[in-house]
Amino acid sequence: MVSDGGTVLLSEPGVTTLLVVTQSFLSAHPAIVADLVKAQIQANSFIKSNPAAAQADANAELAAYTGKPLKASLVAASFKEITFTDDPDASSLTTDASQAVSLGLLKPVNLSGIFDLGPLNQALTAAGQPQVSS
Repeated sequence: MVSDGGTVLLSEPGVTTLLVVTQSFLSAHPAIVADLVKAQIQANSFIKSNPAAAQADANAELAAYTGKPLKASLVAASFKEITFTDDPDASSLTTDASQAVSLGLLKPVNLSGIFDLGPLNQALTAAGQPQVSS
């Protein structure tokens, strides 16, 4: 839209997508969760080390679903607006929830204890990356 003359009204940093499982699933299937987290770390690493290939792959996947790829320049511009990170950024989720409550989109919710960083930090250590404390 911007490339066609639109204006960015709001550019807000923060986490918008999280990898989530229930505690009961984590307890019942720790190996599956470990593999899922490992794959997410690998995907983020690939995106950071091969941005052009990651953009092409994402566009090819979109084309498979829609029947038509986006312009490569649009995909590249979109990727510049996204920060791919392994840190779930708990403060960002708290801010998003607070804003949703203030807008009447969500009832007040207690988010304390929502993050179990154990599996993530184990996978980060195994990948030779620093742990997160978010």
